[in-house]
Order: sequence, then C-alpha cells, then structure tokens
Amino acid sequence: MSLLNEVMNHPLDPGYAAAARRRAGEVKPRAGALAVVVTLLVAALAGLATTRAVVELRRPAPEGVADRQALEAQIRLRTEQADSLQQSNDRLQDELTKAQTAGLAKADASGLAAELDRLRMATAQVAVTGPGLEITVDDAETSTVVAAGDPRAVSADAGRVLDRDLQILVNGLWAAGAEAIAVNHQRLGPLSAIRSAGQAVLVDYRPLTRPYVVQALGDASRLQSGLARDQAGPYLQALRDNEGIQVWMRSTTMTLPAAAGVDLRRASAIPSPSGTTPSPATRPSEVSP
Repeated sequence: MSLLNEVMNHPLDPGYAAAARRRAGEVKPRAGALAVVVTLLVAALAGLATTRAVVELRRPAPEGVADRQALEAQIRLRTEQADSLQQSNDRLQDELTKAQTAGLAKADASGLAAELDRLRMATAQVAVTGPGLEITVDDAETSTVVAAGDPRAVSADAGRVLDRDLQILVNGLWAAGAEAIAVNHQRLGPLSAIRSAGQAVLVDYRPLTRPYVVQALGDASRLQSGLARDQAGPYLQALRDNEGIQVWMRSTTMTLPAAAGVDLRRASAIPSPSGTTPSPATRPSEVSP
C-alpha cells in the first residue's frame, strides 16, 4: 500500500521534479564558490601571461642594443677624428697659401700672383664674403623615413628632399651666375659631387642634415630671375606644390668657407726661360692624392 500511495502522491522522480522547477524559474541555479575562484584565477593568469608576452616582444634584444651602442660610439669617434683632421688640413692649407704668396712676392711675379688668385677662386680654395641668395629646402611636414629603396618611389612618401633636388638647384644657381656656392657650409668646388647613401644626402662624401641651406654668392635679384628662367625654378615650385617640400629664399650677406682641398692628380713641368725642361728624374708626372 505504501508503494501505491507513493506512486499516486509523487508521480515524478525527485530529480525530474527539481529540473522541471528550474526550467520554470522557480529555483535559480547557484554556482559553487570553488568554480568562481577557479574562473577568476584562470582569467588573472591569462592576463599576466598576455602582458608578459607583449612586454617581451616590445623589449629590444640585449645583443642588438649593445651592437647599436658600439656602432654609435664608433661613429662619434670617427666623426671627431675626421673633424680634427679637417681642421689640421685647413691650417696647413693656410700656411701653404701664405708661403706661396710670400714666394711670389719675393720673385716679383705679380702676373703669376694674379693668376694664382684667379685659380684659387675658381677652385674654391679661398673663403669669400659678399651679398648673395640663401635658399633653405626642407622635407614636407608629413614626410616619413622609409626603410629601404628609393624614397621617391610610388609606395614611399614623396615629401623628402633628395640629392637630385639639390643637384638641380645648385646647377640652376651656377647657370644663373653664382660666383660661389656652399651647401650646409660645405663649399662646392669643380670636383664636388652631391650624392646619396641610403637616406642621407652627401656633399663630397660628408653627410648633411636637414634643413638644407644652399648659399650662392652673387647678385641676389639676378640669381632669382635666373632661377625663374631656368628649369630649377619651376622644379622647386613643383616640389613645393605637389609634394609639400618647404622652400624659403632670402637675400643676405654671407661668408663661404674654402673647400676642403683639391687633390693633385696630374702635373707637368713648366719650361725654364732657357727653353729646357728638368731632367726626367726631377720632372713631376703622375702624382697620387
């Protein structure tokens, strides 16, 4: 009888009855405290692992940092040595110039002295002072440095000043009648070259830093009008309008230093007044710089 009463009074199994009440919303499931603690611990560990990975990825390798610092130290040392040698070379060049002038004065060779002065001016071996035109060229404000390749390529930012830009500007100034030109205080001579190495612009193998200041000695108004007639003027205007390169011009009085020096590559003997030439043993021929 008890079994029949149980079946009649409680037709559902207790487990099914509890599940039915939960589905009906009568009883809300409660998570265990252990499950909550485990979930929070796993989340915290995952966050710590992610943070550590990001920090490690952004941290430069110790070997790379050490190599870079050593390279920077070498660059600074070699630059100081080069500057010191250049200063010594300038002093020796001044002494040589004074000795040549004194020797010509003693020989009473005014014609040779005038010719020597003309050649020094033509080869940029003397500093010059006077009025002129100063042109400053700088990268666009939105320019960026690319890793490799031609920085004026289609896929790269075109707002940078390149060696060919300075070449066109300098050639335009020469054509306009400039008497002497310097770029960032590097005097240009007959053998000077403006090149690039990677992202750097070089003048006679010396790297320049932006902005690039081109100083041309001569009549400023004549130089400006000459640039406007030459291709250099429209070229600069196109750089400014199309690529955002910044260009400033002003008339000013300037002092341009002498060039670094001219290497003697070939020499020939001057016949003596008697019409004879020195013997082959004393005749200078090919001289290496």
